Amino acid sequence: MASKYTRYRMKGTTAAGGGASVTTNHVVRGKIHSIMCNVGALDNTADISIASVDDDPNQTILSLTDQAADVTVRPKVLCTLYTGGALTATGNIYTEFVVFSRLTLSIAQGGDSKAFTVDVYVEEY
Repeated sequence: MASKYTRYRMKGTTAAGGGASVTTNHVVRGKIHSIMCNVGALDNTADISIASVDDDPNQTILSLTDQAADVTVRPKVLCTLYTGGALTATGNIYTEFVVFSRLTLSIAQGGDSKAFTVDVYVEEY
């Protein structure tokens, strides 16, 4: 089966306390390729996180603190051996997050009534 890239857009406006939460309507299945955070007018103290909500255990895919500018990230996870230890050669080896879950975007300390958009690009299969 061929793979394809899909964009999942999560957008919203923060509440009076500066927080917001957005969850994808559909299950995201595949490798997280990149995440583009358009912080817009969010306060420069904004904390942004993305986590899976249907995995067991849930995975924290992104965690940014005091994000003051737009950013594109390509999150990775440490590869492990079947024994649970880190897979290393001359250093640690990383790979893309694989998810089969809805994703939740959480904003904290973003300011009152501030708009934001986050796009998650996934290589689906």
